[in-house]
Amino acid sequence: MPARQKLLFSVFALLGVIFVGAVGYYLIVDDITFQQAVFQTVITVSTVGYGKEFNLDPSAEWWTILVIAVGVLVVSLAFASMQAMIVGGEFRSILGRQKLKDRIAKLRGHFIVCGFGRMGSQIAAELADRGKHVVIIEHDVEQTARISDQRMHYVLGDAADDKILEEAGIEHASALVTVLRSDADNVFVALTARGLRADLPIIARSEETDTERKLLRAGATRVICPQSIGASRIVNLLARPAVSKLVDLTTDASEWEMEEILVEKGSSLAGRSLRDLDLRTRANLMIVAIHDADGKSHVNPGPNYVVNVNDVLVAIGPAGAAKSVSGRDR
Repeated sequence: MPARQKLLFSVFALLGVIFVGAVGYYLIVDDITFQQAVFQTVITVSTVGYGKEFNLDPSAEWWTILVIAVGVLVVSLAFASMQAMIVGGEFRSILGRQKLKDRIAKLRGHFIVCGFGRMGSQIAAELADRGKHVVIIEHDVEQTARISDQRMHYVLGDAADDKILEEAGIEHASALVTVLRSDADNVFVALTARGLRADLPIIARSEETDTERKLLRAGATRVICPQSIGASRIVNLLARPAVSKLVDLTTDASEWEMEEILVEKGSSLAGRSLRDLDLRTRANLMIVAIHDADGKSHVNPGPNYVVNVNDVLVAIGPAGAAKSVSGRDR
């Protein structure tokens, strides 16, 4: 039994000894109130001694001996459990988890990743490399040790539990990714998360192509099937190697990258055409697509396209070039 459980058990056992001891004194000793019986039990268990306020007959004395013996045993067990928690670092662990909860509660615009398997760990690592805040939900204690070693935020528990999702900060999250091993678990997570946040983007992994429709009905925004993606990737490598090479260049992000720029209110980009912005000359960026506020996508927009607030510009250029173009307020 873990030290913390032993401590809780011993505390409840001590309370039980006090209650039973008080009831015994109340029944055995004449002219004693229940409050006096509790007091008599406490000073007996604590071994501080007691005065001559009560007349104890032989039966009460034998009861006192029993209360002392059991009480000392229980108190010793409690101190031993507390010492084991201190030596084993459980107190530090409890304080550390509380600090972690406080840090997660302050996050805004973070990403929640459900599951820290092969895919989940890679997603979390790449998001962290891009400077994004990530909160991982994992039910395996051993996996949380790995997460802690990588200095990532995590919540221990079932991702399909409302309280766990709330603890992970779903109210203020930018998106949720569920990549649990079971498709059924991913369906439950998507369903629960959608019930808590109607506007939350939810990306779910599906091992079976037949599960995609179930995940979408459960509330997933997008469903990713690794088998389908892997097959399409192989076909592209065979049939369109040049296109695949370009995708590899932008995905690697070591030299070239594909980035998005959100045009916020007050940005110097808003209200100007692509020709006027001339991002190709200013930052060596090529705008390949624009997603407007109405949800329409404009692929390869022309130079006369006027950029509006809440437009998302998808650009290709050297790594870090998009950061030099701000879509935020002046």
